[in-house]
Amino acid sequence: MESLGKLEKSNKRPHVVVFPYPAQGHINPLMEFANRLLSHNLMVTFVATEKVKERIAQAQDGDSCANSALENIRIETISDGLTPDLDREKNSAMKADLLKKFGSVSFEHLIERFNAQGKRVSCIVYDSFLDWVPQIAKKFAIPLAFFWTQSCAVYSIYYHYHKRTGLLYSQQLIIVSTIIFSASSTGGLRYLKEEDDLENEMYVKGIFGLPQLCSSDLPSFIQSSNPYPSATKLVLDQFDIVSQAKWILGNSFKELEETEIKSIDSLVQPRTVGPLIPPSYLEGSNPKDTNVRVHLWRATNCMNWLKMKGESTVIYVSFGSFLVLSKEQIHEIAFGLNDSGYSFLWVIRPSDDKEANNITQDLPEGFLEETNGKGLVVPWCPQMMVLSHSSIALFMTHCGWNSTLESLSLGVPMLAFPEWSDQPTNAKYIEDHWKIGRRLSRRDDGLVGREELNKLIKEVMETNQGAELRKNALWWKTLAMKSFGKSGSSNKNIESFVEEVINSA
Repeated sequence: MESLGKLEKSNKRPHVVVFPYPAQGHINPLMEFANRLLSHNLMVTFVATEKVKERIAQAQDGDSCANSALENIRIETISDGLTPDLDREKNSAMKADLLKKFGSVSFEHLIERFNAQGKRVSCIVYDSFLDWVPQIAKKFAIPLAFFWTQSCAVYSIYYHYHKRTGLLYSQQLIIVSTIIFSASSTGGLRYLKEEDDLENEMYVKGIFGLPQLCSSDLPSFIQSSNPYPSATKLVLDQFDIVSQAKWILGNSFKELEETEIKSIDSLVQPRTVGPLIPPSYLEGSNPKDTNVRVHLWRATNCMNWLKMKGESTVIYVSFGSFLVLSKEQIHEIAFGLNDSGYSFLWVIRPSDDKEANNITQDLPEGFLEETNGKGLVVPWCPQMMVLSHSSIALFMTHCGWNSTLESLSLGVPMLAFPEWSDQPTNAKYIEDHWKIGRRLSRRDDGLVGREELNKLIKEVMETNQGAELRKNALWWKTLAMKSFGKSGSSNKNIESFVEEVINSA
């Protein structure tokens, strides 16, 4: 590229600051994006809270692969305003409020320090959840890149919901399940209040290129049953300031969400730069640095256990970095896995008040003894390494966007177990749109039962329908790999972003 040639001749390195929201699911995609910017010879600073940097260091202690992956990333810290001993996951609303109050001051001081050192910031790539960053960027006249960590479909739903309802944060929220969205002849949205149909579902029809969705397929934060109004505010506030960004970046790729991208292209012109997973996985190579993900929990080395299993024989079960299941649901999953007869690797992240070595206390009595050799239960694991292992046949997942992209990019079909946030929408796409998995149904008591789990495991593992899911998963894996080829859509978007940053520096 011409601009990159100019950069090499002048030795001028624009300085890009990458700033994720301090949570596991936000840190990794932006860390990978920072790595990709580094490969284009930019100066990159990754901003983390003091607590996040401490936890990363503790979790990676002794892990040579992870440590080497962090060597090239310059990490600077800011304060989140919380005491070191306070649990950030349990107090998420407080974390967001204090991060805005104290973190903004700390971040501003960091920018001032860069300026004093002659390291003027050319661009800030900020996580969309940090809606206070644009105000600081404006003060220093720094161009902004708004980074969306969820799917383009979910972005479109939130964007149109926010803009069309003019939602105000008062004592009363608009109940989305009493609204039908339908495309008008002018391409806009009109709202019709109607009674629930026989299945107590309302439908979202034709939202600018999205498939028809049930109300239960929408992100939980805009469903009538949402118990987290503060989270709704955190999500929707992002769209008040998105117009201040020069670039809109998303962790997806054109081939995966082409119509969804078109649904918002005339409004915000997004650039997809994903799937943001380490290149070694997309390229199919196996270098020493394949474990370039960072963790906030110490990961168990389960690769030797997987090596003893046959090809496509293991069910991998993990529900991400936030969800903690009830004891009753854990029992149903345990019995369902055991009844299926297949080997399984199960991540049970300990709840806030439990130590990692006590994660098994909610399992059925005698379960570990009965499944010894067939099953392995761990508190955390290196997910990308696990999903890329030849023994993995199926991923039972909460359908967080990172897990969805990772599984899809590695060609592993899924059993969808969505709980909240964007997960219901992702599950809808997994089953009905991309056709790479099945969604587990819940009983009247809200639990996924052992019979349902056993039935769907056997369907995916043993039937023609399962073979079709595996075929589709491999097809999407191929497209994910192409997105970062020389002329791939995401690769070209990153190159154009870098070129524009260089030209504006």
